[in-house]
Amino acid sequence: MATLAISTIGDEISLITLMFRTAGDRAPFAVPLLLMAQLLPGLLATPYIGRLVDARDAGMLLAGAALADAVVLVWMAYHPDLSSTLAGASVLSILFAIGGTASFALIPVLATGLGMTLARANAVLEFVRSAGMLAGPVVGGMLVAWGGAGNALLIDAASFALLAAVIVGSGLRRPVERHVGGVGRALFADYLSVLRDRRIVIMIGALTFGVFASAIADVAFVFLVTVSLSAGSIAFGLLTACWAAGMMAGAVVVGTWPVNRPAPVAFASVMVMGTMMVTIGVAGATMLAGLSLVGIAFIVGGAANSVHNVAVRTMLQREAPASAHGKVAALYSAATNGAAILGYMVGGLFMPAGAIDAYLLGGVLGILAGGIGWLLFAVLKPGAARL
Repeated sequence: MATLAISTIGDEISLITLMFRTAGDRAPFAVPLLLMAQLLPGLLATPYIGRLVDARDAGMLLAGAALADAVVLVWMAYHPDLSSTLAGASVLSILFAIGGTASFALIPVLATGLGMTLARANAVLEFVRSAGMLAGPVVGGMLVAWGGAGNALLIDAASFALLAAVIVGSGLRRPVERHVGGVGRALFADYLSVLRDRRIVIMIGALTFGVFASAIADVAFVFLVTVSLSAGSIAFGLLTACWAAGMMAGAVVVGTWPVNRPAPVAFASVMVMGTMMVTIGVAGATMLAGLSLVGIAFIVGGAANSVHNVAVRTMLQREAPASAHGKVAALYSAATNGAAILGYMVGGLFMPAGAIDAYLLGGVLGILAGGIGWLLFAVLKPGAARL
C-alpha cells in the first residue's frame, strides 16, 4: 500500500509533464488528442482484458503491467516530440487498463487479508491513492518548471518498477477458476451474465453520462489555469493537489460509514461534483474566479469524487460474483472511458479561450446525470434486477 502511494505520486508527475508538454504547442486539439490517446487503445482492449483478469492471477498481471509501464516511460523520457508522446500514451493506455482491472479484482482479496469490510478496504485504498495524488502534483509542477520533463518521466518509471518488485515479493495473489473465460467461448457469452444484471447496467449507464460531463471540464482545466487565471505550472500542480486533498478527506469520511446503500451515495456525489463545476463557471463568468475560490471548489469536488469512487466500486463488487469481477470492471471502464473520449472531443471545441463555458456545461450535465440517474435506478426494484 505504501508503494501504491509512491506509484501514484509518479503518475501525477507524469500527468503534469505530459499535459504541459502537449499544451505548450497551443494547438486547440493537442490536449484532447493526448487525453484520447490515454484512453482509446485501452478502451478497445478492455473486453479482452476483463476476460484475461478473470482467467489469470490478477497479482502477477498487475506486476507485469507495472514493469511494462516503467519501460515505456523511460522511452518517452528520451522522445519529447508530440507524435512520440501520443504513441507512448497509447501503449500506456492498454497497460493502465490491465493494471486498473487487476487492481479492482484484488481489492476483495486485500479486504480479507486486512480483516475489514469491502467498503472500508475501498476507502483505505482510496485514501492511499489520494495521498499520492496530493504530493504528486506539487512535485510534478516544480519538476516541469525547474527540472525538465525527461527527469519527471524517469521518476514515474522508477515508481512503476518499484511497484512491480513489491507486488512480486509480497506474494499478493488471487486464485482463479480456470474454466472462467475459456478460449472456446465467445467474448459476448462471457459478458452475457453480467449484462443480465439490470442493477449493474443501469448504474453503469447513468454514471457514464456523469463521466462525460466531467471530461468536458478535464480538458478545460489546464486552460482554466493558464488562460482564464493567467497562472503557470506551479498553480496547476497546487490546484490538482487541492482536489487530491479533498479526495483524502472524502476517503476518511466514507471509511467511517457502513455504506450499506452505496448506490444513492454514488449518484449524490455526481451531483455534488456537477455543482462544483457550475460554481467555478458562474464565478468565472462574473469575474469573481481566483485561485483561492477554485481551490476551495476543488477540495469539495475532490471529496465528492472520492466518495463516488468508493461507492461505485463497493456496489459493483458486492453485486457481481468474484469470478466476474474482471468483466464487471471491464464493462465499467469501457463505458466510462468511451464517455470520457466523447467529453474530451466536446471540451476541445471550447479551447483554449472557453474554459469557463466548458465548466458551466459540464456542471449542468453532471447535476442532471446524478439526479435523473438516481430516479431511474430507484424505479427498479431489487427483486427484478436480473432478467
